[in-house]
Amino acid sequence: MPTAYSYYNTPPLLLVENRMAKTKNVNFKLLSLTIMPLLLALAGVVIVTQSQFRDLAKEAEDTYRQNILAHKKQEIKNYMAIANGAIKFLEQEPEQTELQYQQKLRFMLNNMRFGSDGYFFVYDYQGNSIILPGQEWREGGNWFEMQDSNGTKLIQNLITQAQDGGGFSNYLFNQPSKEGQEGKKLAYSEPFETKPWLIGTGDYIDNIDKQVMELNEAMSDKISRTLYVSLFIGAFAIMFVFSAGMVTRVSEKRLANKKLRELNERIFQTQEEESRRVSRELHDGVSQTIAAARFSLETAQLKLQMKADVTKDIDSAIELIRKIMLDIRAISHQLHPSILEDHGLSAALDELGHEFSKRTGISVEVERLPVSNILTPELTNTLYRIAQEALTNVERHAQATEVNMSLTLVRTWLRLRITDNGRGFEHGVKSSGTGIGLRNMRERLNFYQGKLKVASRPGKTQIVAYIPKSLLSYNDELGQNLGE
Repeated sequence: MPTAYSYYNTPPLLLVENRMAKTKNVNFKLLSLTIMPLLLALAGVVIVTQSQFRDLAKEAEDTYRQNILAHKKQEIKNYMAIANGAIKFLEQEPEQTELQYQQKLRFMLNNMRFGSDGYFFVYDYQGNSIILPGQEWREGGNWFEMQDSNGTKLIQNLITQAQDGGGFSNYLFNQPSKEGQEGKKLAYSEPFETKPWLIGTGDYIDNIDKQVMELNEAMSDKISRTLYVSLFIGAFAIMFVFSAGMVTRVSEKRLANKKLRELNERIFQTQEEESRRVSRELHDGVSQTIAAARFSLETAQLKLQMKADVTKDIDSAIELIRKIMLDIRAISHQLHPSILEDHGLSAALDELGHEFSKRTGISVEVERLPVSNILTPELTNTLYRIAQEALTNVERHAQATEVNMSLTLVRTWLRLRITDNGRGFEHGVKSSGTGIGLRNMRERLNFYQGKLKVASRPGKTQIVAYIPKSLLSYNDELGQNLGE
């Protein structure tokens, strides 16, 4: 009776579909894990850059303001130096009374106004106004307690700065170019060299605040544009990653569908081949034996009618029926060995090796795993079919005299290794061309995240199947006891 074996027990389509569903979930999770860090990174970059931009804008604003104020202060001091030079020249005139001196000083300072709001003023240290161009109605009055709208005692500040040798002060005061409305004024006062007075000047700095505000608005606009550009680039990057992920998923789905179709075809072909094999064995073996048994029984029936001896014919029919029973049992055993369910993989490999050795005369040594019930029925069947296919290849092609099978736990794998001392083969050609058995083995293992390694040379061929330990029902203590 034929002994060749084809893979009838191929993994069901439901397992394939479940694995595809898991792959889709994994792809979605990977896409999420890719986009979420990108979103967080984009948010972090935007927050940090915006904060840095705001700080830089504030620093630039402060620096700009300080530079303008420094320039303005230097400009005011230059005006004051010009005024002092003119005063010294005035004092050189001989034979002038105090009244004449004040009149000439008033006339000179009135004519030394600069810009639309720049003028010089003179007070004594008691707060009396001596010269105040443009606001002559204040002259002669005492303004020591005068305050601006913020409560700043501006005359007292001017006196303090002058008594300290000269300095700047800030206050709100009537601005001539604004028809007397208050404006921010930066004033400088210093002691009068020949009189117990102070002389000062200043300029209004509202325009500085306006310039700083315009600068701030311009920088805010730049910052906003930078934010929009960053968000646009980030959104583009996210869309690119998402699109690339979707394209990859679609490509993988198409590839998976293609592989699924190929697998379906392989399953149908394998099932059809198996059906033909079983049909052949039933027709060529069992059917012919049944026909022979029937012939023996019919012969015995005729002999009985003729009152002849039927013992030989009955014995022949009994022997043929016994052979039929053995053939049917062998076919059933090949389709699904009951020992797998009753005693596990190690016992099944023992029996497989014993029957193979008895049938072929090739010595088979089996190294069994000293534990049982650590494999699921699907994994048990997968490894058994791999061993069965490997022995079939040895019988057909290897011309070997010895075979060794071992089932062991190594590191993170359960390992099934089949080694023979046959003539070997060219693995690259074999696996890509006529090596359907090896391809079946590899595909079976792929369903369980396993792997297949094949090494062959004259005198030694080794096929090693690996199943991840994560799929086994065992614990770490078991692995340690097995000498990992």
